[in-house]
Amino acid sequence: MTATSLKFLMMFLMVLDHIDYFIPIEFASLFHLISRPVAAVFAYFIVEGFIHTKSVRAYAFRLYFFGFAMSMGSFFINEYIIIKPEYFVNNSILLTFALGLTGLYTLNKLYYEKNKKLLAIILLLLIYSASLLFEGGITIFPFMIICYIYKNNSRKRNLIFVLITFLFSPGLFQGNSLREILINFGLHSDLLFFIAGLPFIRLYNGKRGLNNNFTKYIFYIFYPAHLWIIGIIASRVL
Repeated sequence: MTATSLKFLMMFLMVLDHIDYFIPIEFASLFHLISRPVAAVFAYFIVEGFIHTKSVRAYAFRLYFFGFAMSMGSFFINEYIIIKPEYFVNNSILLTFALGLTGLYTLNKLYYEKNKKLLAIILLLLIYSASLLFEGGITIFPFMIICYIYKNNSRKRNLIFVLITFLFSPGLFQGNSLREILINFGLHSDLLFFIAGLPFIRLYNGKRGLNNNFTKYIFYIFYPAHLWIIGIIASRVL
């Protein structure tokens, strides 16, 4: 599959993940589980974008611009339209991706090109600390760094992700019944982040696919828009 095709598939799964307000918890847990690849696949394509972009500066500007625009839009919509706190939109993954891209630039420029390894490590730790303030930063940032370091060795990259997953997810299968296990698995399936996207990344054929202004900007618009729409509808009908 091309990058564009995979991104549209992930956008569909993203919607399933965010409609939990309207469906029973069993289905919400199931949808949450099957949508676990979304963030990882998009994070992977940020790494791919960093490797192939003609201008890292323009790429970073786009991520930061839409990230801050979403934060301001969410504040306005939460404050004046949604109003009910339980339906507030607090997601900020665009800024997490932006910090991840900044980390990739730091790693490449200082660690590899200028051989300033200690400075690079210190800055990477600071950037990682900042990413913890945003959605998924605890996993997305290291995922992107590992993907870049092992960009030419997918087997070693995948092995590292599998090891991380098994080290940090021993409680995924706890429960006294199939229903409890399913609910627990869905609610805590974020622990599968590092491996959830690997089958889809495997499907990637290395080609960008359809490339125009629509495909370039659709995710930046669709991501906040669908969250805002879901939040507004939920606050009105529930």
